[in-house]
Amino acid sequence: MSPYGCNCLLLVKFVIISALISPQVSSQQASCLATRLSGAEDSGSYTLDVDGQEGPLAEFDVYCDFSGLDTMTVLHHSSEDRIRVSSGGDFHLQVAYPEGSLEQIQVVVQKSSSCKQFLRYECRNSPLRLAENVSWWETTANSRVYSWGGAGGKLGQCLCGTQHNCQPSPEQSCNCDANDTVWRTDEGYLTDKTTLPVVNVSLTAREGQGYLTVGPLVCVDVPEFIPNQPWQIVLGTTILVFAAFLTFMPAFVRKW
Repeated sequence: MSPYGCNCLLLVKFVIISALISPQVSSQQASCLATRLSGAEDSGSYTLDVDGQEGPLAEFDVYCDFSGLDTMTVLHHSSEDRIRVSSGGDFHLQVAYPEGSLEQIQVVVQKSSSCKQFLRYECRNSPLRLAENVSWWETTANSRVYSWGGAGGKLGQCLCGTQHNCQPSPEQSCNCDANDTVWRTDEGYLTDKTTLPVVNVSLTAREGQGYLTVGPLVCVDVPEFIPNQPWQIVLGTTILVFAAFLTFMPAFVRKW
């Protein structure tokens, strides 16, 4: 025994209890938040099992963003680059999510507190004409949505249309509906969880020039268990104190 009353058995006990109460990073968590709470610190690609070990869905990779207070799940697709839209016909973009199936992605969306996806159309002589059902995007149920990012789902509207500040005329539904030679932009986030993610964007009867951008799906995780009630905090503290007492008590007894 050393003069400080320490022995190997004490060290073994301490290591075991530390391992039990310390977070362990697992590659099979159900969400990015669970992954973060299990000890992951760096944003990056992680494997999730969104319906648990007993569920039928396979594991798949997502990007977990731990950079802020909120934990965000980012689901990338294969068409995130700015895409040129040619004139003189119909344009259709199929938005494919290679890392997971739509069923897996929908589970992520359902379990999240909020989700959003960015849409932008840059135009010159290329109106959207959402109110005339000329342009739309589609949900996982193949339902057409005739509104643009930032409009809050308002039929036939872009963000500027809901704020009555479209250019050059506030009477327009979208900036691009000016249909002139000036480069204009309509952009914003889609935020209705029941319609996300975007699986298709259609811009028919194209004129002039345009560029389309569809961002990744970004969801904020719901906290699954955060000890914020007094009884939860007291219980957690009691367990930690008791574990420390069991660990260090024999050393104090031997020393004195």
